Amino acid sequence: MRKDVTNRWGGYSYSRRIVAACVLFALALRVGSSRVWADDLSNDWLARNVPWLTVDSVYTGEVFTNARGGVSSKNATHYQGLLDLGLTVDLARLGCIVPGTFFLLGQNTHGQGITDEFVGDTLVLSNLDASRNVMQVSEYWWEFSPHDDVTLRLGKQDFNTEFAFIESAGDFVQSTFGLSPSTAFPTYPNQAMGAIALVDLTEQLRFKAGVWNAFASGSSWGLSGSDSVLLATELELCYSWADLPGTVAVGAIYESNGRIDGQPISDVHEYIFQWEQLVFRKHNSTITEEGLSLFCGYYPRFPGEQKVDESIGSSFVAGLVYRGLVPGREDDSLGAGYATAELFRGGTNRESIFELYYRIAATSSLIIQPDLQYIASPSGIVRDALALGVRVQTDW
Repeated sequence: MRKDVTNRWGGYSYSRRIVAACVLFALALRVGSSRVWADDLSNDWLARNVPWLTVDSVYTGEVFTNARGGVSSKNATHYQGLLDLGLTVDLARLGCIVPGTFFLLGQNTHGQGITDEFVGDTLVLSNLDASRNVMQVSEYWWEFSPHDDVTLRLGKQDFNTEFAFIESAGDFVQSTFGLSPSTAFPTYPNQAMGAIALVDLTEQLRFKAGVWNAFASGSSWGLSGSDSVLLATELELCYSWADLPGTVAVGAIYESNGRIDGQPISDVHEYIFQWEQLVFRKHNSTITEEGLSLFCGYYPRFPGEQKVDESIGSSFVAGLVYRGLVPGREDDSLGAGYATAELFRGGTNRESIFELYYRIAATSSLIIQPDLQYIASPSGIVRDALALGVRVQTDW
C-alpha cells in the first residue's frame, strides 16, 4: 500500500529528535573508541567500557535507473539511501531488575526511488523505498524469556522480522521477496506496536504468534488511534535432508477492517506457505550456507469486498541463491528470482518480476551488489519495464 497511513497520534517531531540524539550518541561512542584503537588494535573498546550496550549501524545506498518501458525512462536515474542505527541494551548487565534486552532502531531515508514516477509498479522495486523520506524511531521493544523455550517481545516492531520471512531470499532488492509495503501490514516503513511470542516446541519446531495495532504510521509511536488489529500465527519446522538444512513454514494472518486516508477497507485473511532448502553444498566447505539454495513462498490472500486499489492480493515468490560460486569468493552470492502478485487496478490485474543479482563481499564490512529487474505489466496497466542498478552496503 503506497499511501501513507494517517498518524492520529502525532509524535513525529519527538521521533526525529530521538533518532538525532541516538545518532550523536553512537557517533560519540565510535569516536571515543577510534581514539583508543591507535593504542589498542583489538577493536573491543566498546565491549570493555560499555558492556551493556551494542551499537549496530548499517548504511545502504543504491542507484537505479528505469532503462526502458514503465511510466517513463527520461531522467529516470535516482539515488536513495537508508541509515539503520540499532541500539541494544542488555538490562542484566546494566544492573536493572527487569530481565532481557531493550532494542531501539532509528532509521533515516533520503533520495528518491524510481517506483512511483518512472516504473509505476505496485509491488515496489526496492525494499529501501519508503515512498517518502523518513527520520523516525522505527522500532523500540523489550524482549525477555520467562522460560527457556519461550521468548516474548513487546513494543513497536516489524511484522516481517519473524513472519512471512524467507532467509534465503533476504538479499533480493525487490520488496516482494520480503514483504511489499503494498500489503498494508506493519512492516517497514510503517512498523507498529505489537506483542509476539516465540515458543520452541522441540529443537526443530517453533511456534510463533503475534498481535499488532494495524494501520499505524511509522513516524508515530506505533499506534494508529483505531481499534484495528493484525493477528498472525506461524509454525516453522527446521529439518535436515541428506545432511542439508531446510525449513518449512505454514501460517495464517488476520487483519481487521479499518480506514486508510479516510478510505474504508475490509478485513483481510492471508495464509503463509514457505519452503527453503540447501540442495548442494560445495565439497569440504566450512561455511554451512555455501552452495545452492532453493526457496518458494505462496501467500493466498482474501481482502474482502472493500479493497484499496493500490493493495495486492495473492502472491508467489520463488528463486535460487548460490553462495561461493566463484573459487576464492566464498562470501559472494548469485541470486535469481521470480515474484508475482494479484492486483485490483484493471488491465492484466497482475504484476510479475524477474530479478538477477550478484552480491560481492568486497571486505568484511562492504557489500557491492549489481541488480537487474524485469517488471512485467507494472500495476497491471503500465508497459513492461527494465530496471538496472547497484546497491552498496557498509557497517561502521
